[in-house]
Amino acid sequence: MNPVEDDGAGDVMLPLARPRDLSARERELLEALVAPLGVEELSRQVRNAQVVSVCSCGCPSVGLSAEGPRVPPAVALAMDDTARDGTFGVKAWASNDEGRDVEVALHVIEGTVFELEIWSGWDGGDVHTSVPPAASLRPW
Repeated sequence: MNPVEDDGAGDVMLPLARPRDLSARERELLEALVAPLGVEELSRQVRNAQVVSVCSCGCPSVGLSAEGPRVPPAVALAMDDTARDGTFGVKAWASNDEGRDVEVALHVIEGTVFELEIWSGWDGGDVHTSVPPAASLRPW
Protein backbone atom coordinates (compact mmCIF):
# COMPACT_ATOMS: atom_id res chain seq x y z
CA MET A 1 0.00 0.00 0.00
CA ASN A 2 1.52 3.33 -0.89
CA PRO A 3 1.13 6.16 1.63
CA VAL A 4 -2.08 7.52 0.08
CA GLU A 5 -3.88 4.29 -0.80
CA ASP A 6 -7.10 3.16 0.80
CA ASP A 7 -6.50 0.47 3.42
CA GLY A 8 -9.68 -1.40 2.49
CA ALA A 9 -11.65 0.09 5.38
CA GLY A 10 -11.96 3.50 3.74
CA ASP A 11 -9.08 5.02 5.69
CA VAL A 12 -6.01 6.43 3.99
CA MET A 13 -2.52 7.25 5.12
CA LEU A 14 -2.09 10.99 4.67
CA PRO A 15 1.45 12.04 3.73
CA LEU A 16 3.10 14.67 5.89
CA ALA A 17 4.56 17.78 4.23
CA ARG A 18 7.92 16.80 5.78
CA PRO A 19 8.97 13.63 7.58
CA ARG A 20 9.10 13.98 11.36
CA ASP A 21 11.02 12.16 14.02
CA LEU A 22 9.26 9.45 15.96
CA SER A 23 7.84 10.55 19.30
CA ALA A 24 9.54 9.03 22.34
CA ARG A 25 6.59 6.64 22.82
CA GLU A 26 6.51 5.61 19.16
CA ARG A 27 10.25 4.89 19.22
CA GLU A 28 10.06 2.93 22.50
CA LEU A 29 7.13 0.90 21.16
CA LEU A 30 8.95 0.04 17.93
CA GLU A 31 12.15 -0.86 19.78
CA ALA A 32 10.21 -3.10 22.18
CA LEU A 33 8.45 -4.85 19.28
CA VAL A 34 11.64 -5.69 17.40
CA ALA A 35 14.12 -6.31 20.25
CA PRO A 36 12.94 -9.88 21.04
CA LEU A 37 13.29 -10.85 17.38
CA GLY A 38 17.05 -10.29 17.36
CA VAL A 39 17.01 -9.13 13.73
CA GLU A 40 19.71 -6.49 13.32
CA GLU A 41 18.24 -5.19 10.04
CA LEU A 42 14.97 -4.33 11.82
CA SER A 43 16.74 -2.79 14.79
CA ARG A 44 18.85 -0.58 12.50
CA GLN A 45 15.80 0.55 10.55
CA VAL A 46 13.91 1.40 13.74
CA ARG A 47 16.85 3.46 15.01
CA ASN A 48 16.60 5.81 12.04
CA ALA A 49 12.88 5.56 11.17
CA GLN A 50 10.88 8.70 10.52
CA VAL A 51 7.14 9.27 10.30
CA VAL A 52 6.02 10.09 6.75
CA SER A 53 2.23 9.74 7.03
CA VAL A 54 -0.66 9.54 9.50
CA CYS A 55 -3.96 7.67 9.34
CA SER A 56 -7.06 9.60 8.29
CA CYS A 57 -9.32 7.81 10.79
CA GLY A 58 -7.84 9.55 13.82
CA CYS A 59 -5.99 6.56 15.25
CA PRO A 60 -2.31 7.08 16.11
CA SER A 61 -1.07 4.76 13.32
CA VAL A 62 1.83 6.19 11.34
CA GLY A 63 3.55 5.41 8.06
CA LEU A 64 7.31 4.98 8.31
CA SER A 65 10.39 5.49 6.20
CA ALA A 66 13.77 4.09 7.18
CA GLU A 67 17.26 3.62 5.83
CA GLY A 68 19.26 0.49 6.34
CA PRO A 69 19.58 -3.02 5.05
CA ARG A 70 16.37 -4.89 4.30
CA VAL A 71 15.33 -7.96 6.22
CA PRO A 72 16.26 -10.88 3.95
CA PRO A 73 13.26 -12.96 2.81
CA ALA A 74 14.71 -16.09 4.44
CA VAL A 75 14.94 -14.30 7.80
CA ALA A 76 11.37 -13.05 7.42
CA LEU A 77 10.17 -16.60 6.69
CA ALA A 78 11.96 -17.90 9.78
CA MET A 79 9.98 -15.42 11.90
CA ASP A 80 6.65 -15.78 10.10
CA ASP A 81 5.96 -18.73 7.82
CA THR A 82 3.38 -16.64 5.94
CA ALA A 83 5.96 -13.97 5.02
CA ARG A 84 6.39 -13.44 1.33
CA ASP A 85 9.20 -11.40 -0.24
CA GLY A 86 10.15 -10.08 3.20
CA THR A 87 6.61 -8.86 3.91
CA PHE A 88 5.29 -9.68 7.38
CA GLY A 89 3.89 -8.20 10.57
CA VAL A 90 4.99 -8.14 14.18
CA LYS A 91 1.89 -8.01 16.41
CA ALA A 92 1.25 -7.50 20.10
CA TRP A 93 -1.41 -6.29 22.50
CA ALA A 94 -0.87 -3.23 24.68
CA SER A 95 -2.81 -1.05 27.09
CA ASN A 96 -3.29 2.66 26.46
CA ASP A 97 -3.18 5.34 29.16
CA GLU A 98 -6.86 4.72 29.94
CA GLY A 99 -6.28 0.99 30.43
CA ARG A 100 -8.01 -0.02 27.17
CA ASP A 101 -6.60 -2.85 25.09
CA VAL A 102 -5.13 -1.82 21.76
CA GLU A 103 -3.65 -3.83 18.91
CA VAL A 104 -0.12 -2.88 17.92
CA ALA A 105 1.49 -4.07 14.71
CA LEU A 106 4.65 -3.22 12.86
CA HIS A 107 4.14 -3.86 9.16
CA VAL A 108 7.29 -4.71 7.21
CA ILE A 109 6.99 -4.56 3.43
CA GLU A 110 9.70 -6.13 1.27
CA GLY A 111 12.06 -6.16 4.25
CA THR A 112 11.58 -2.50 5.23
CA VAL A 113 9.56 -1.03 8.10
CA PHE A 114 6.44 0.51 6.61
CA GLU A 115 3.80 1.24 9.26
CA LEU A 116 3.26 1.25 13.00
CA GLU A 117 -0.41 0.41 13.40
CA ILE A 118 -2.10 1.21 16.70
CA TRP A 119 -5.74 0.21 16.63
CA SER A 120 -8.47 0.27 19.26
CA GLY A 121 -11.50 0.40 16.97
CA TRP A 122 -12.51 -3.24 16.79
CA ASP A 123 -16.13 -4.05 17.56
CA GLY A 124 -17.10 -0.43 16.92
CA GLY A 125 -14.83 0.95 19.65
CA ASP A 126 -13.37 4.44 19.51
CA VAL A 127 -10.29 4.58 17.28
CA HIS A 128 -8.93 7.64 19.08
CA THR A 129 -6.37 6.43 21.59
CA SER A 130 -3.01 7.33 23.02
CA VAL A 131 0.16 5.60 21.91
CA PRO A 132 0.53 2.87 24.53
CA PRO A 133 3.66 2.65 26.65
CA ALA A 134 6.13 -0.02 25.57
CA ALA A 135 6.02 -1.56 29.05
CA SER A 136 2.37 -2.54 28.43
CA LEU A 137 3.17 -4.79 25.42
CA ARG A 138 2.16 -8.43 25.73
CA PRO A 139 2.08 -11.33 23.26
CA TRP A 140 -0.51 -11.44 20.52
